[in-house]
Amino acid sequence: MMPQLDTEVRALARTLWEFHAAPARWEAPETADLILALGSHDVRVAVHAGRLWAAGAAPLVLISGGHGRRTSGKDGHARWQRCEAEVFAEVARDVAGVPDSALLLERHATHTGENFALSRTLAEEHGLKVGRAIVTAKPYMGRRALATAEVRWPDVDWVFRCFPGGYDGYLDEWHSERELIHFLVGDLQRLEVYAERGWNTRVEVPTAVTKAYERLVKLGFTDHAVPGVPLAQ
Repeated sequence: MMPQLDTEVRALARTLWEFHAAPARWEAPETADLILALGSHDVRVAVHAGRLWAAGAAPLVLISGGHGRRTSGKDGHARWQRCEAEVFAEVARDVAGVPDSALLLERHATHTGENFALSRTLAEEHGLKVGRAIVTAKPYMGRRALATAEVRWPDVDWVFRCFPGGYDGYLDEWHSERELIHFLVGDLQRLEVYAERGWNTRVEVPTAVTKAYERLVKLGFTDHAVPGVPLAQ
């Protein structure tokens, strides 16, 4: 049975959102060496990367993404004909006027760990010296992106930036509330599971967030669970 959306569910979901998005800011920081845009199904990330570049946040936008879970044709979603990096690059060009000379594309990453690891390799191959960098992604990716960066691309001063709007602003005709809640639950599970696997640093999760997560699992918001890993009940 499809889990229902009600007042309780929305309150629990907002608790998870506020935890995940705690590092999120949208204004351009002091100048960095690089903007890393993590590919996904949400092209608003590419729009924000372009706007950061246009604001002078960094001279280069490195866009990373092959085909991930949502863009590879799984779970009933249409497969993107082009990789995420190429789609994002087109959006950054069209919306913010980012020229090809300011774009570097990593076309093979299929998950967040690979976004950082393969982008790091690509940057090194191009002789880039990265001391301070901006990572931009979906707002609820804030904690996981930074925790992953600490393992996959350390020795860089990372800050997280994302498009504004909060929980309510995230929702539109292409991004449903029900799907968002599945993602919020799955990403909390990933923080723990991936820390155990050494893929990101461990992040302390407050008791209230853990309880909200456990309740949403019981209510059936488990579509974004890590394959093969039991969810806490």
